[in-house]
Amino acid sequence: MSRMDAQRELLDLTEYRHRKQLIAEEQTRAVYDSAMEYCRQETNIREIVRAKMIFTKRFAPVARDSLTENVFSEWLLFDYKTIKGTTLFFQFLQTRSLSPSKKTLGAVMMTVPWEPVSIEGHEGGEPICMPLLGDHREPVRLRGMSDVKKDRTYFVRKVPLVTHEWTLGPVFEAGSPDLVDTMKKRYGQRYQENGGLWRAFLKEEAPEFILTD
Repeated sequence: MSRMDAQRELLDLTEYRHRKQLIAEEQTRAVYDSAMEYCRQETNIREIVRAKMIFTKRFAPVARDSLTENVFSEWLLFDYKTIKGTTLFFQFLQTRSLSPSKKTLGAVMMTVPWEPVSIEGHEGGEPICMPLLGDHREPVRLRGMSDVKKDRTYFVRKVPLVTHEWTLGPVFEAGSPDLVDTMKKRYGQRYQENGGLWRAFLKEEAPEFILTD
């Protein structure tokens, strides 16, 4: 194979992976939007009342301010355990007819917690994020995230796709620069000694830190 042919093949592969990334992003958006609609339309009042009681007791009153309402809506879909012991997102996956690729994406989306990241800069108009918790801390280019500022900390759910990770749902700015240190301390007190993982900790505790001033 000539050098020119090798370069052309590499360009073709890069373009192919780019197209696959865009398809995966669109499918992720579609699954997320459908799941949110399912949550709004199919969740009964009894479940909503129960969820609000748990949320209020653990994290904050479900007030009329947009931040708390947005956090509650996301938590209700992905993290709240229903009377049946499952999440509403899991019920959505079980009851809706989805393509195999969307079901696979849904299985990944179901496990993604909010996690704190710092914005290290921007590349090609997209933010470069540094995860602040966990064992694998490397800068990642995160698509689907806008209006974020360098050196600020944000809570984000991010889904690994083909070439880049993709933002799932809204992004919330951390209210205090000391939050990450507080989270590490809490993790050490409640989870680490029992062998708990960062992901499990964030699934359980992240809303409290998002809503902390």
